[in-house]
Amino acid sequence: MIKYIIFLVLLVPGSYCNNFRDNNASKITEYDLKLMQEFDTLAYDLSDVDLKSLDIKKIYKFIENHKSYIVDYNLLTVDFKASGGIDDYDYESDRKRDKNYKRVSVNLVYPLYDNKTRKEIKNKKLEYRFKIIDEINKYSKLRDKRISLNRELKFNRLLQIKEKLQVKRAIIYLDDKLKTIQQILKIQNDILDTKSNLISAKLRLLNYVKKQYKVKLEKLLK
Repeated sequence: MIKYIIFLVLLVPGSYCNNFRDNNASKITEYDLKLMQEFDTLAYDLSDVDLKSLDIKKIYKFIENHKSYIVDYNLLTVDFKASGGIDDYDYESDRKRDKNYKRVSVNLVYPLYDNKTRKEIKNKKLEYRFKIIDEINKYSKLRDKRISLNRELKFNRLLQIKEKLQVKRAIIYLDDKLKTIQQILKIQNDILDTKSNLISAKLRLLNYVKKQYKVKLEKLLK
């Protein structure tokens, strides 16, 4: 009795785990029949759900407020000086002494900017900001593409089950079903490629912020 109740729960519309897999290509199962009863609703739901877009402005502002700065050490000059000798007089005690002494000093000098250099730095900052915005935009497109591909995959799997029934009833030929299977394989390859690019894009964005803010940024990118 308990097993029967669990089975019914699994067949309730909206509780198909949204995968619509054809688990038995040679047989029409109760699961397949139940899906076909809800085919129109399920197919419509897949096409009607709106994508939740990323808040690009919010993400950019977060990165801008918590980004890791890279100091330009190319303009930094190091002045190293060393000297040695014998100091034969102690000025504090007004007594003579015979002690060796050595002095070493390191001077770090960061030159002042002229107007031309200031302008170049300002342009570099603008380029850096535009680069961040471009990276966010690329990530957002990849994310949306992955979601769209997943929805397309679910729809084609649902269509695959419908075509299995149609082939069994001689409504369509097997070749028509094979076209859908080929489309599913193509979508799966596209999903793998998109996931790989998405991971790379996420890592690039995470590297813009300090370590303690990476987790929060990752949440904003979901």
